[in-house]
Amino acid sequence: MIQQADRPRTNSGRPKTRRTVIRAIFFDLDDTLVDDTISLEQCAEEAARELAHGRGASPVDLGDAYVDAAIDFWTQLGPGSPKPAMGAIRPMMWRAALQRYGIDDEGLAKRLAARFDELRLERVELFPEAVPVLTSLRATYKMAVITNGFAETHERKIAQLELERFFDVVVLAGELEMAKPDPAVFAHAMELVDVGPDQSIMVGDRYDRDIEGAHAAGMRAIWIRCRGEEVPHGARPPEAIIDSIAGLPGALAAIPA
Repeated sequence: MIQQADRPRTNSGRPKTRRTVIRAIFFDLDDTLVDDTISLEQCAEEAARELAHGRGASPVDLGDAYVDAAIDFWTQLGPGSPKPAMGAIRPMMWRAALQRYGIDDEGLAKRLAARFDELRLERVELFPEAVPVLTSLRATYKMAVITNGFAETHERKIAQLELERFFDVVVLAGELEMAKPDPAVFAHAMELVDVGPDQSIMVGDRYDRDIEGAHAAGMRAIWIRCRGEEVPHGARPPEAIIDSIAGLPGALAAIPA
């Protein structure tokens, strides 16, 4: 399903006319192109089952605690957040999960982090519908990924997915001590592919980071509403709303130039 937002209007009530067509599409990665949430939960539980059995917390509970720690980390990440020491992010999350159940074991946290990363790499894949969509769009548009990730958490995943097949640029905002929704991240990505805001559109699943950030940078935006959420009250609506990446070609075709 595709929902088109009302076209912006001038003070006289007439629709505004865009002077440029879209030349570049920018994508979020996790839960936009890759099913990240379910994989996160499953891999955390499996790592806990393999390595922390009998330590005072069930694999389900410990996996849930890791998911909570991961969400806290990524939610608190903002513009200017210092880059963590290489190799510290996953162990830090696992240590927080273990400490919820009174387990203070740095070595176990590191082993859990390493196994979790192995499991994630074994299972990471693009949504099935993403491949034909990206293949078809690649012939017409410049394309880039903007993710809040770090090399530590995303570099091997990006290589495993072979994103260079589709994208001119992959921006790891965390490596630049930037984070969506900071407009500077989007401006940096546009500069890398040599387009302006009026020529650009962002596609993502997080309204606060992807859609509001893109609008703040002067871009247009398409929201993948995969959690049944509504546009926040009083917020500028996206140019289109789709249920999955499969709806992107139709949404792009319906957006006025």
